[in-house]
Amino acid sequence: MKRALIYFCILFLSCQAVVAQKAVVRGCVTDAKTGEILSDANVLERRSGTGMATNAYGLYSISLPKGECILQCSMLGYVTWRDTLTLSGNMVVNIALTPDDYWLKGIEIVGSRKHSGQFALEAKEIQALPSVGGEPDLMKSLQFLPGVQSGNEGTNNISVRGSNQWGNLVLLDEAVVYNPSHVLSFFSVFNNDAIREVNLYKSFFPLKYGGRSSSVIDVRMREGNSKERERSASLGLIASKVLLEGPLKKKEGSYLVSGRFGYPGVVAGLLGSNLTSKPQMWFYDVNAKVNRTLNSRNRMFFSLYSGGDHTVFNKLVKGYGMDWGNATATMRWNHILNDKTNVNTSAVFSNYYYKYKSLSDGLRYVWKSNMQSYQLKSDWERYQNNLLTLKGGVNLHYFTTMPGEVGKSGKDSNITPSEMPRKSLWDAALYAEANYKFLPRFLLNAGVRLSVLHAPASTYYAAKTFVMPEPRAELSFIPNASHRFSASYTQAAQSIHMLTTSSVGIPSDMWMPANALLKPSVMRQLALGYEYNFPDKEYTLSLEAYMRRTSHVVDYRKNADIFQNDRIEDEVETGSARGCGLEFYLSKNEGAVTGWISYTLSRARNRIGGEEYRPVYDRPHNLKLFVNWEMNRHWSLSSTFSYASGMNLTLPVGKYESEHVLVYIYSARNGYRAPAFHQLDFSATWRIRQDRSLSLSIINAYSRKNVFSIYAGRQGHFSVGNGRIYKLYLYGIVPSLTYSFKF
Repeated sequence: MKRALIYFCILFLSCQAVVAQKAVVRGCVTDAKTGEILSDANVLERRSGTGMATNAYGLYSISLPKGECILQCSMLGYVTWRDTLTLSGNMVVNIALTPDDYWLKGIEIVGSRKHSGQFALEAKEIQALPSVGGEPDLMKSLQFLPGVQSGNEGTNNISVRGSNQWGNLVLLDEAVVYNPSHVLSFFSVFNNDAIREVNLYKSFFPLKYGGRSSSVIDVRMREGNSKERERSASLGLIASKVLLEGPLKKKEGSYLVSGRFGYPGVVAGLLGSNLTSKPQMWFYDVNAKVNRTLNSRNRMFFSLYSGGDHTVFNKLVKGYGMDWGNATATMRWNHILNDKTNVNTSAVFSNYYYKYKSLSDGLRYVWKSNMQSYQLKSDWERYQNNLLTLKGGVNLHYFTTMPGEVGKSGKDSNITPSEMPRKSLWDAALYAEANYKFLPRFLLNAGVRLSVLHAPASTYYAAKTFVMPEPRAELSFIPNASHRFSASYTQAAQSIHMLTTSSVGIPSDMWMPANALLKPSVMRQLALGYEYNFPDKEYTLSLEAYMRRTSHVVDYRKNADIFQNDRIEDEVETGSARGCGLEFYLSKNEGAVTGWISYTLSRARNRIGGEEYRPVYDRPHNLKLFVNWEMNRHWSLSSTFSYASGMNLTLPVGKYESEHVLVYIYSARNGYRAPAFHQLDFSATWRIRQDRSLSLSIINAYSRKNVFSIYAGRQGHFSVGNGRIYKLYLYGIVPSLTYSFKF
C-alpha cells in the first residue's frame, strides 16, 4: 500500500511537471479593416502542428510548450498572419487579419467545415448568385447546396433531405424566425447587407441546437464597423436598401442599422405574371445591432429585427389579402471565465403574426394568429487541452400561440366572431458535448441533449410531460490533410408541429405545440460521408449518403374541418416519414473563376393514416450549377442553372355532373408529378469605382414556364364540358437593375 502511494505521488508530480511546462495562448481573431470577429479562422503553431479553429465568437485557446513558438492564423479571403512568440506563461494574443484582394483572385467559396453535411456561406458568396430583382437571397442560395431543394417552384421555401420546410430550425442571432419568407416565399427576410454568414447543418447537429427535426440554419448578423463610419445604399427595381454602421465612442464597440423596403407589386405587371395586373405587394426589414466591449473578458451584444408583408391580389384567390411579420430580439453576454473557458449567456425573444382576409362568397372574414417565444440560455465551452474540448449548457424556453381568431370584415359579413384557445409549452433542456482527438487521426464529436417538455392542460385534454433524450455522435477519420471519412448519427426532437392545408402558397398555417394528443416528432438519421481536398485546396469533392426516419409526423385528415374548430387535434392524423439519398458536391474554391456543382438523388415517403404516399417535396433528381468569373477589378459575371424533378400534387383524374353540379374525381394523394423545373440565370456587376457599382441580372433566361400550381376550374356554367385543369406559372424572363453606392 505504501509503495502504491509512492508511485501515485510520483505520477501526479510528473503530470504536474508536464502541465507546468506548457502555456495557454488565447485570444480573439478579427477583421483588421472592420473589427468584426472571424469565426472558423485557423490558428496553428507551425513547429508542433498544434492548431484549432476559432469558435462562433472568434475565440481560440491552445496549449503550447514554453519557449519560442511560431503562431500562424489563416482564413480564406485574408492574408495569412504569422508571428514569433516567446512563451514564459499564459498569454493573450489578439489577431487582426487583413482582407486579401479577392477582386483579383476571385471569391473563395469554401471555408472550414467542422462537420460532415455542414456548409457555410458568407455575404459575398450570396451576393454573387443571380437573384430575382437583383436582391441577394440567403434562402435561395442554400438551395444550390446538395440535399437542399425548393418546396415550391421558384420560391425560397426549402426542403432538406426530404423533410418539410417547417422542420428547419431557422435562427437569426440565436432567435427563432418562424416564417423566413416575404411575398409568397419569393424573397427571404434576411437582408444580405446585415448578414455576416450562415451555417447549414444537415448531418450532425451540434448539441446546443434543439427544437426542430430536419436541419439547422444558423444566420449571424454583422456587428458593424468598429474602425470607421460607413454609409451605403442601393436602388433596385424590386427593393431599395440603406445601411449605417460605425464605431461607438472611444471605439469600445460598434453599431449597425440597416433597412430594406420592397415593392414587387409595382413591377409585377412587367414580369408576365398570371397573378393579377395590379397586385398590392410590399415588404420591409429593419435590422439593428450594437455591441460594447466592457473589458478584456466581457462583451455585450444587443440585436433586433423587425419585418412585415402586405399582400392583396384577386387572381389566385378572389378577394384575398394577407399581412404577416416577424420580430426578434437578442441580448447576449460573452464572458471569458479563464484562459480555457468562455461562457455565452443570452435572453432571446421571437414573435410571429399573420392575418388574412377573404371577401369571397359573401363571408367577408378576417383570420388572425400569433405566437411568441421566450428563451434564457447559457452555453459553456472549455478547451481542456489540444485533444479535448468540452461543451455544455442549459436552455429554458416558453412557447405560446393563439392558433386562430376569426372576426368580421365589414358590415356585410356573415361570420360569427370566435377565438381558439391559446396553447403553450414549457421546454427545459440540458446538453453536454465532447470533441476528442485520438489515435491520432480520429476525431469524435459526441454528446446528448435532454429536453423535458411540459404541455399544460386544456379543456379537453390533461397536462402532459415528455422526456426527450437526443443522442448525437460523429466519428471522423482524417488520414491526411486531403482526405476525410465520417459517420454520424443524429436524433432530434421537434416540439411544435405545423398544421397546413394543401393550398399552394397561401396556407392557413397553425403552429401547434406538443400536448397529450400530439406527441413530439423524433428524427433519427444515419449518414456516411467522404471529403477530398485537392492540393492547395483549389478544389473540394464530397460525397454523402444518408437514411432518416421521422416518427409522429402530422397532417390533416381528408376533408378536415379546420375553420373555427377549437378541437383541431381531432382533425389530425399522425404517422411516419422516411427518406434516403446520395449527395454529390464538387467546388472550385479559388481563382478568377469559382463555383460548384451539386447533385442529389433522393427518395421520400410518408405513411400517415395507414396510407403511404409521396410528399410534395419528394423530388428524386436535383441538379444545381453555379459559376462566378471575376474578370478584373471592374467586372464580374455569374450564372446558375437549376434542374429538379416536379413536385407531387393531388389532381382530378375524372369528372361527372350530379344534379347540375360539377364533381371531380381525384387521384391518390400526391399521385401526380408536375413537369420538371429547370431555369438558367445570369448576372453581371460593373464596379464603376470603389464605392459605386451597377448590377444587371436576368432570371429565367430562356423563359421556361415552370409550374407553380395546378388547379381545377371552369369556364362558364357548372357542367362537365366546362371543367378545366389550369397550370399557373408566375414569371417569364425577369431582368433587373440595381445601383449600389456609399455616401
